[in-house]
Amino acid sequence: MSTELSLERQVPQLVCDLCHSRKVRCDRRDPCGNCQDAGISCNRRRAVKRKCLSSRPQGGYSRSSSRSSRRRATPDHQVDGSNSTNEVLPVVRSVPSRNLNDPRGPKTGVVYDPVYDAQMTIQYHLYRLPGLSLDRRSVLETALSVIKILSDNSRALVQDSLNNRQEEVYSRSPSIEFLTWMLKDIRSNRFGTFVMDYFRHISIPKLKQMGLSLLRNKIPTRESIIYTVCVNSVAYKFISTVINLEEDTDLALELRKNAKEYLASAQAALKQIPLLVVPSLALLQAIICGIFLHQGSGDVDLSVELTKAACNTCIDLNLQTKVLCGTASEEELFCFLWCYTMDRNYAFKSRTSRCLLDVQLPSTFNDLYPAYPPMAEHFLIYLDLARVQDTVVSYLPDNSLNHHNPSLMYGTGEYMLLQMQYIEQRMNNIALLSSEWKGLDSQPEMSALKFAYQSVMTGILYLLQSDSGQPTRSTESYLQSAREELSALVSMCHTAEKQTAVNFLNWTILLYPATAYLVLFCNVVATSDVGDFNLMKAIADCLTQTGLSYPLVQLRTLYQKFLGLSQEFFNDERNALQRIPSPRLGSPLSNPVGNPFALTWGEDDLVFNQFVFTGAESFSGMFSMPDVDPSLPYSFD
Repeated sequence: MSTELSLERQVPQLVCDLCHSRKVRCDRRDPCGNCQDAGISCNRRRAVKRKCLSSRPQGGYSRSSSRSSRRRATPDHQVDGSNSTNEVLPVVRSVPSRNLNDPRGPKTGVVYDPVYDAQMTIQYHLYRLPGLSLDRRSVLETALSVIKILSDNSRALVQDSLNNRQEEVYSRSPSIEFLTWMLKDIRSNRFGTFVMDYFRHISIPKLKQMGLSLLRNKIPTRESIIYTVCVNSVAYKFISTVINLEEDTDLALELRKNAKEYLASAQAALKQIPLLVVPSLALLQAIICGIFLHQGSGDVDLSVELTKAACNTCIDLNLQTKVLCGTASEEELFCFLWCYTMDRNYAFKSRTSRCLLDVQLPSTFNDLYPAYPPMAEHFLIYLDLARVQDTVVSYLPDNSLNHHNPSLMYGTGEYMLLQMQYIEQRMNNIALLSSEWKGLDSQPEMSALKFAYQSVMTGILYLLQSDSGQPTRSTESYLQSAREELSALVSMCHTAEKQTAVNFLNWTILLYPATAYLVLFCNVVATSDVGDFNLMKAIADCLTQTGLSYPLVQLRTLYQKFLGLSQEFFNDERNALQRIPSPRLGSPLSNPVGNPFALTWGEDDLVFNQFVFTGAESFSGMFSMPDVDPSLPYSFD
């Protein structure tokens, strides 16, 4: 007994979650000094992958297995030695030391918790807003105390909701008639070019082979599961595009029911993909399909895990080398491009992560594939946004590649803004191409695209504002970018009520507009801006209707609390003069909550045509900070 106690004393405490995510030294006490100084609860909930090394299954797989199988088997789950590796396990939900009843979903090693960001943000402003009145400072202090008691309550809410939403899912595969129809129409002129790129990560011959194999039912179980994900995912998206063209309401209703069945069947099959499966192109295609299936679901943990799994499989298949050498097939090319886009998106949003795909994608890569049909402008815009994110990632706070030279950031920032100006011009152009949108609803697609664009723009402006070497001036461009970002998200939520598919953007990964929201919250506390308060209410309403993942419930609970704290500035008559919104350049964001926010394009989008994109000569005047600084010190979420 004494021996066990002595061994237990020798085991050091883990690095706490906050120090680990911020990449700072932790003294490993409970609580640690960093958390004590910040007044934050010190938690150690993250998964420690090194524990799994002693739990490696004996004889579960041969040494001839691929390095992908070994990597997934060792760090990502613990296996009982009595179990066979033939057991079907979820590919994205088995992680070390995880309670299967834990409603938060899988841990990713680096805990992303919006509560941490909110705590740091409020503390940041308490120190840097000395001119605030006592009542406004009291609101920020109250917000800080509310945050500390949020975590356990939101976890219980998720568990109750999940217990009430258990549904039985039946397996389904397309009939031979439906498969024939789908194969003939996917690449036909029935749809616009913006639709076709979505289906190009699975070739028509490969899709045919998968569908026929399922109908003949003569393939191994594991292969059948992967094929079910791919075929049913394509069937779901195919019907979704057909519905947008169908004028008969009754037929559209029945088609929508069928689409939901294909969606549910594909999602159920995704959870059954074996963990120890050998990497293959079909596996990568199934994982990418899984990401599309869960877009907008609010399950951020699953979205992140799928993105990481897709990138790791892409690396195992060495697709990046094949693509840059010009030897990739069309489906391999699109699989890689989807992985590249989502990898940069994830690294940008998680801010402490590095990109998994260590590759620079040249702008001329298309020249390597002259025989393939050209890519649509819609897809290429998302790809170019990913390139900008790739540059921004190296400047994120706490990034291992973080550049500390302000002048370097200034020069790079100028180049990035010019790139964003070019992207914005292309967005204006495609909004007018009605024939190219056939099969899609252009309004939600453009809302999704603008949300992605403004998320990147808000991040760039934050980095440029953080440059202490620049003069202190207006933050209107930064505030306006945050407003535009959240307005686009509200527009997406309104169109989602019409069951209109947003096909390209996996905005689940982008679902945390925490930076933009907290920018508005601090601005409301400081200035009682009515338009910003209404926009905060609209976002909180949108998140109330979206998803059940633990981080999402945390975030929307936090938003509701902040709304309650902000409300007092609009209930008190003595603040009547302060409630007059500050003048805006462009779109009026003071519309009553409940009405869709109009998203302007082209010449009417005055904010970014007249204020942000003013040319290199006035570049330094658009991102400097005043004494009252609503910027965030840590994240772009």
